[in-house]
Amino acid sequence: MRGWLLLTSATPGLAAVAVVLLWNPLDWSMRERPETEASAVSVSTPVPRGVQLAAQAGPQPRVREPTSAKAVPRPASPNLDSLYAALAIHRPAEPPEAPDFTLSDVEGRPVRLREFRGKLVFVNFWATWCPPCRLEMPGMEQLYQTFKQTDFAMLALSIDRQGAQVVAPFMKELKLTFPALIDHKTEVARQYGLRGLPTTYLIDREGRLIGAAVGPRDWYSTEAKALIAGLLRQDSASAKDPAQGERPDER
Repeated sequence: MRGWLLLTSATPGLAAVAVVLLWNPLDWSMRERPETEASAVSVSTPVPRGVQLAAQAGPQPRVREPTSAKAVPRPASPNLDSLYAALAIHRPAEPPEAPDFTLSDVEGRPVRLREFRGKLVFVNFWATWCPPCRLEMPGMEQLYQTFKQTDFAMLALSIDRQGAQVVAPFMKELKLTFPALIDHKTEVARQYGLRGLPTTYLIDREGRLIGAAVGPRDWYSTEAKALIAGLLRQDSASAKDPAQGERPDER
């Protein structure tokens, strides 16, 4: 089966971040790669079955520090393709099912992905020692606060080997309130074919992988808020009319 090729996109503010290899690199090709310096910590694992590899090139929004979490998201464009492109998020033509998993949170409580069926799920792989991860998390927190009362869920999967003993203080230091799960054996990371940190996957209410991004993003940008709002409306419309068939935006 084929897997996704997730391109590590670059941001101007992270030019000094070094690339670190954690596992044996896998031979994978790219149609096009921006001639900019790396902005994500690189890793390499087997790609998940049924996920098509494809390149995503082009500039991405600059990650910035939070300003205000009270802003109301603008309506999403009827055509979500432009928002995916603006954020350099790969969108598979035929979304595969996301691998299910169960991990403990920082307090030791088990959390299963399948429990979030019926919601749009934002899954982010990260580590406390990853500078780009730290940089994008304030925006993630703002996105979480904006949409947490809707059918939106955010799960941050840490691959720190020390587990909760380093993750819990990190979350407290940055005042992050979204759920942090512990993948210290990197078992789920390998299921998802993790290639770089941070990596984010979007999973629809039916449990399908509908987007993937390697490298940091400004998750509280106008484009990011519009994308989440648009996906929520799209999923809501599908839930109200299950007989409508194929979604126009996924053709």
